Amino acid sequence: MGRIDVLSRGGILRAPEVVDLAAAAGLDLAAAATLLAIESNGGRNVWGSDGVSTGGIYVKGSEVTQAVYLRYKAARSRLGAQGVGPTQLTSPGLQDRADARGGAWDWRVNCAVGFEILAEFVARYGMRGGFRAYNGTSAYADAAMRRHAEWTAALATARGENMLENHRVTGTGRLRLICPVGSASAITAKGWLSAAADGPTTGTVRWFAQSDTRGIADGTWTIAVRQGLSDRPWVELPDGTTQVDVQYQFTGGGVIALETQSR
Repeated sequence: MGRIDVLSRGGILRAPEVVDLAAAAGLDLAAAATLLAIESNGGRNVWGSDGVSTGGIYVKGSEVTQAVYLRYKAARSRLGAQGVGPTQLTSPGLQDRADARGGAWDWRVNCAVGFEILAEFVARYGMRGGFRAYNGTSAYADAAMRRHAEWTAALATARGENMLENHRVTGTGRLRLICPVGSASAITAKGWLSAAADGPTTGTVRWFAQSDTRGIADGTWTIAVRQGLSDRPWVELPDGTTQVDVQYQFTGGGVIALETQSR
């Protein structure tokens, strides 16, 4: 299953164009899919639902058309700015930027500009900071990072790769991994957690896999290092897992790994 199939099955509209537009903008494809999924339920060309008056010009949540958009823009300074299109361009400056390229009402132009803006923010602030800058709230950034992890895993598998996150840790601490799998995810079928110690001392890991509907599964690993080789205990995450909390102690350092497989 290729990237376009993964995007389409995950609810992203016009997936081939999304791939091209994200590449042209220099934006990670998983970030582009995340943006569309959150902002417009997969890339729908609709009006937003910000708390400003419509003036009877448009209907929140309805399709954006050129004629209605131009009427809105003429009244924008009086009514207030509203989110527009698949990437929900909201500030007047961003809408004007899209208009200079052909029109914020146009699906392709809207995506191109929205992707470029997010790419600029990510380059400046990192992935989470980029999403926060795009919307302005930490809650949005947290939700975006959860979605981004799902899309990254699914798209990596679509390229014929296993999605593998390695988290290097030292000392005593806690790691929270957002990883919806199985019935909790539209695109990720399975997930596995594993760990290894750098040595020479033994490491310990206590993990808790949380499901919104099935409670918590947990386990404890004692990870020995023998003749320079570490044990590598692993577990397949239960269906419906949404996140994993890992408590670790690695005096000499270690690695916590999360591997996922797309549907």
